[in-house]
Amino acid sequence: MSLSVCLIAKDEERNVSRALQSVAGAADEIILADTGSSDGTKETARKLGAVVCDFPWVDDFAAARNHALDQARCDWILWLDADEELLPESRDALRRCLRRTDALGFLVLRQDLQGAGSPDCFTEMWQLRLFRRRPDLRFAGRCHPDFRPPLNETAAAEGKRVYQSAIRLRHHGYLEELKASKLRRAARLLKLELEDRPGQLYYQIEYGRTLLSLGDAQGHAVLKLATRAVHARRNEATAPMPLAASLLEYLLLSPRALTDSPWTVEELHALAQRWFPASAPLMWIRAQFHFQRGDFDTASRLLERLIHLGSTRTYDKSISFDPRIVGDDPRLNLAVCHIRLGRLDRAEPLLQALLNSPAVGAQARQNLSAVLELQQRFRQGTTRPADGNDGGNT
Repeated sequence: MSLSVCLIAKDEERNVSRALQSVAGAADEIILADTGSSDGTKETARKLGAVVCDFPWVDDFAAARNHALDQARCDWILWLDADEELLPESRDALRRCLRRTDALGFLVLRQDLQGAGSPDCFTEMWQLRLFRRRPDLRFAGRCHPDFRPPLNETAAAEGKRVYQSAIRLRHHGYLEELKASKLRRAARLLKLELEDRPGQLYYQIEYGRTLLSLGDAQGHAVLKLATRAVHARRNEATAPMPLAASLLEYLLLSPRALTDSPWTVEELHALAQRWFPASAPLMWIRAQFHFQRGDFDTASRLLERLIHLGSTRTYDKSISFDPRIVGDDPRLNLAVCHIRLGRLDRAEPLLQALLNSPAVGAQARQNLSAVLELQQRFRQGTTRPADGNDGGNT
């Protein structure tokens, strides 16, 4: 079975070589739809064997993607962003997927890097990127486009499936996407999308969060609409969509006077546990909440669970998040919980392991010094072991 790799780009000369070289030999053809580059993106792509087609930008990512799909001629399509690369160890998995006759598409794991100098610091997120080339499978949505109807529904109607795969992409542009210019573009496209098709819960949540990231308080009003929609489905066994986790994050972190939340804090915690038991961001927020209330035992149990999810990479991979919350930060905070609970013997090895951490090493040293002093004083019978230093982040 043959493979077309498709992507869109504008002024991606810095990234496109890495992307195209990563699929060289795996792709039977590469289609790049250029939306108005003024740098050497097109020339670089052509030198690397890509078929380059121009598509004037019309404030619609789905339209640009679909133009690239229209040029493809192979049996399968792998969608690739210009700031991504296919990891070399994924080539065998990719070939195996192309041979599956019962599949309409595959989810791949995208690694979102925290920074260019930290190749091992990332979180993973499932994304639908590999699918059969068919004229009826097209993207929709001006921003964050996806398939409509969802591809798994189309597959089920045909007796096929969308499978998870062992294919991995590495995403190098995550931090750049948080720049104000990209956030402003996203806000404009999200607004247009909601004007085109009002009431879409996914886009309401994304629009509200993007506005708040830009410092625009109008985001609260947008998220109130999303909150009402989610509250109406509060008794359902599963969340209406993965992005509802981000809405719960917002509700837990923002003053109730701003959110007009119909839930109490306790109800939000229960809903987060019921709908998203493996969400790392929600677990981190819940641990902070209990620590601040002085419930160090509950906080420690949540942090232990969070550390396990991070070390085994079994956290919910529906949405991306800051990898630090499954790294050294929860370990430091767990140590502080143990200190507060008088568990100095459990705090000490955690702190010892963090002494060389670039992120929390200084705090670990400070807390370890206090722990060793307390242990000495406790052995001498001059103090209780619970008198710890509160040097953590929780």
